[in-house]
Amino acid sequence: MTWRNITQTTLGETALRVPRTFFDPPLERLLALVCEWRTRRNIKRGLGHLSNFLLRDVGLTKADVEAACADSFDTSASLALKSAAQNQTGDW
Repeated sequence: MTWRNITQTTLGETALRVPRTFFDPPLERLLALVCEWRTRRNIKRGLGHLSNFLLRDVGLTKADVEAACADSFDTSASLALKSAAQNQTGDW
């Protein structure tokens, strides 16, 4: 395992690899929420500071980024951004 893989492993991803008998469902839900919160924080840090010109290169707008991060925690922000980019650029 490389250093990059170690640093990208989050608590939520680790919890998903552990057999279900180890964690109770409420704890799994909490870990999933923490994982989604960290994902949204990373999206805001990474894409929130880009200009509209650079975001257009990947098929996004600032409104897409803000909407994905402001949506309910029941939906994945990264999947919302992926579908927004595919809707604007089409499937290549």
